[in-house]
Amino acid sequence: MIFTKLKTKIQINLILQCIGMLIGTTTHLLWIINHGFFSAKYHVGVLSMLFWDSLTFLDPIAAVLLISRPKAGIWMTAIIIVADVLHNGILCFSVLLSTDVPVISWAKNEWMFWIQLFFGLFVIATFKGNLIALKIKRVRKI
Repeated sequence: MIFTKLKTKIQINLILQCIGMLIGTTTHLLWIINHGFFSAKYHVGVLSMLFWDSLTFLDPIAAVLLISRPKAGIWMTAIIIVADVLHNGILCFSVLLSTDVPVISWAKNEWMFWIQLFFGLFVIATFKGNLIALKIKRVRKI
């Protein structure tokens, strides 16, 4: 297994990303348990509902891949988190722009988005280094 041959720093990066994706899985799974698939409580369009509900399945796949097939996991995690942050960011900021809520109150209400944004920044900040470490490990293996 290539994961066990990676440097500790890269293993920690991948484990932290795995944990982040599993937290996302839990969030989406709890929503579905409490409200069902395509819940009207989302208060969004069908495509947003489909996107969020699909993360219930995509997030754990990415988490498993980060350990079992790190290169695929790194790519899948990056794609998911970038898409999720962009999607949720558009929705969060549209709330700010369409209401008279004070910015501080809005920022406090959107705490989950801020955590997700920081996780996304971590994924992007470690992306290139993680891929380089995998490439070096594969070249040495040959």
